[in-house]
Amino acid sequence: MQFDFVIVGAGSAGCLLANRLSADGKFSVCLLEAGGDNKNPLVSTPMAMGELITSKKMNWLFHTAPENFQQNREIFCPRGKGLGGSSAINGMMYVRGHDSDYDRWVEEGAEGWSFKEVLPYFKKSQYQERGACERHGTDGELNVSDAQKHYAFNELFIEAAQALGYPANDDFNGEQQEGVGYYQFNIKNGKRHCAAEAFIRPIEHRENLTVITGAHACGIEWEADKAVGITYLNEQGSKLRVDASREVILSGGAFNSPQLLMLSGVGDGDELRKNNITLKHHLPGVGKNLQEHVDALVVRNAVRGKKGPTAVTPRDLVKEIPGVLTYPFTGRGILAGTPAETGGFFSATDDKEVPDLQWVFLPVKLNDHGRDTTILRSHGYSAHVVLLRPKSRGQVSLYSADPLAAPKIQLNMLSHPDDVKELIAGVKKTRALLSSAVFSEYMADELFPGEGCQSDEAIEEWLRRSANHVYHPIGTCKMGVDDMAVVDPQLRVHGLKNLRVVDASVMPSLMGGNTNAPTYMIAEKASDMILQSHVEEPCCE
Repeated sequence: MQFDFVIVGAGSAGCLLANRLSADGKFSVCLLEAGGDNKNPLVSTPMAMGELITSKKMNWLFHTAPENFQQNREIFCPRGKGLGGSSAINGMMYVRGHDSDYDRWVEEGAEGWSFKEVLPYFKKSQYQERGACERHGTDGELNVSDAQKHYAFNELFIEAAQALGYPANDDFNGEQQEGVGYYQFNIKNGKRHCAAEAFIRPIEHRENLTVITGAHACGIEWEADKAVGITYLNEQGSKLRVDASREVILSGGAFNSPQLLMLSGVGDGDELRKNNITLKHHLPGVGKNLQEHVDALVVRNAVRGKKGPTAVTPRDLVKEIPGVLTYPFTGRGILAGTPAETGGFFSATDDKEVPDLQWVFLPVKLNDHGRDTTILRSHGYSAHVVLLRPKSRGQVSLYSADPLAAPKIQLNMLSHPDDVKELIAGVKKTRALLSSAVFSEYMADELFPGEGCQSDEAIEEWLRRSANHVYHPIGTCKMGVDDMAVVDPQLRVHGLKNLRVVDASVMPSLMGGNTNAPTYMIAEKASDMILQSHVEEPCCE
């Protein structure tokens, strides 16, 4: 089969790209996805994200190699599998990061990616339920909504933070990021609004769009230095090929895109030869520059008061039964949202001009990526403390030349001493908040890190033993013009033809916020650049 464009990976970037490149009917587009169609009702149910985190069918379920800086732990790295990719299993938060993050990209070699230049692309894909304004759009397909159900206990978090001097903020994507408030979500009518629902389901019958699920990409096909197609394994184990007359576009994400490049002979020559892979093009930056938001989870036990807190006990769930039963018909009730409604952005020290830490508050106790269900059965509350711009760097490499093998992931979190210092400061501020006077009616003992963990040395030991991440890997095919850049600012792979990477892997550095909204923006801008290079008139002013 031959198409104009072949896109590998139907996640946030791939779904949007497939929509835009096929929109005017001039080009044929093939979208390949290793997973299934993700029409499982669990995907569309916001509260069911805890089930998706362990799904073998809808999740790659990656783990890191033993982490040298975190007591040789093999850290869980969930990634979405199937139409929608990680947008089908994530926390649905719509957060863009700080304006200065994109201006920093320009300084790092990504010309054309300043905040002023990318804002139109954020707006283009967005349908902001609050209405249009200078920073938000209402002409796009991706729904952005306020939380439908406010948990009373979450109000205490905001009250407590304000009492300690943190300002209120009703729009974390506004001009001012600092402060506390409610997040917005990619939820529409009480259902998860992932990339597949926004960009593929409405147009899946376009004659010039072919979506192939159950297609595990094995390698890029070449003619000299030009990418001309993709080979893949179908669900029956047969090896098939699709050809691209114009471009092959990798949208597999920060783990899978560099893996496919390396399997195809593109990467560091020495590393490829170790896996008996014939070198096609030496590009040493492939798989390097891996960055991830480090997460410390502060948890307190609680007693029940007039405002909760919420816990998964039979007593507390009984009152929610009517909403659970009617949810499929109404899109309302406890299943239509997530307890992680509130949070904010703050700084480790007072001299920071831009917040370097993020809170995500929950009126429940949490542990082990939500996989520890026993902890949910008693009352408590938690706060994620997320380090937004870590200096630590990891890498993605190969265990073998087998395309069905998982990539070798080394996060190297907390390898830089500055990251440890800032996270310790964030933990201290979080403990002060969660134990402040506003919570006094409910407060019991601290579960994590625990009352006996007070010194900086003790907190550091606890972080290395228990700190995790929030599933925001980026940077492994970074854009730029230096020797370690993989793609140029047009997202074309350096030194090769007809090959681009369009996903979170191209980000030169992490932004101060969740990575899903920026990934949509990248795909939106990329589609514009791609179409401009293949037609006379641009598709987006």
